[in-house]
Amino acid sequence: MAVNQINRTMGTTIGITGKCCSGKNEASAYLRQLGWYVVDVDKTGHKALQLEKETLAGLFGEGIITPEGEVDRKALGNIVFGDKKRLKTLESVVHPKMRDIVRSESEEYAKSGRNVCINAALLFSMDLHTLCQKVVKIDAPVCIRFRRARQRDGWTILQIIRRFAAQRRLFPKNLTRNVDMYTVRNSADRESLYAEIREFLKSIERQG
Repeated sequence: MAVNQINRTMGTTIGITGKCCSGKNEASAYLRQLGWYVVDVDKTGHKALQLEKETLAGLFGEGIITPEGEVDRKALGNIVFGDKKRLKTLESVVHPKMRDIVRSESEEYAKSGRNVCINAALLFSMDLHTLCQKVVKIDAPVCIRFRRARQRDGWTILQIIRRFAAQRRLFPKNLTRNVDMYTVRNSADRESLYAEIREFLKSIERQG
């Protein structure tokens, strides 16, 4: 499905995506500084887990619920990590709820005239790109992403290999070719990334 055209009576909604350690969170944080409302899809995932905790407990056992009545994300992750079937089961429960939360939140702010950024690594696999007029893909060389994962995040080499391998098909060609996508290269310093973002925003203004 193609993305919507920009409606000037509403705020603009864009998606920001990218592989781990590419810089999508940094780009989203900069847009927030510029006054954009940022929907962090990871955080909506936390909300969705809580809303579906009874269903998840039935599927994965009561051991994933803490004494305080919250979903123990680490315990749940240990169950589904490396098990594609169980991961798909989790996603089938949580992703629809996440989509509902993201849609409601983004539409609420866009209708008020506010520009909205949907920050999501799984933007395409969750069909969240259909809520956006444009998508920004933050791209960085593998060597730089590897260094960030080691130095900034403290991941082990095995963790990096597993995470990078899991994201090999993050941008399916049959979807991305129907999307108005702008690629931002993030291979230098933070100010260079910010400059790229500003250039993207100028391109939106020129279309207006």
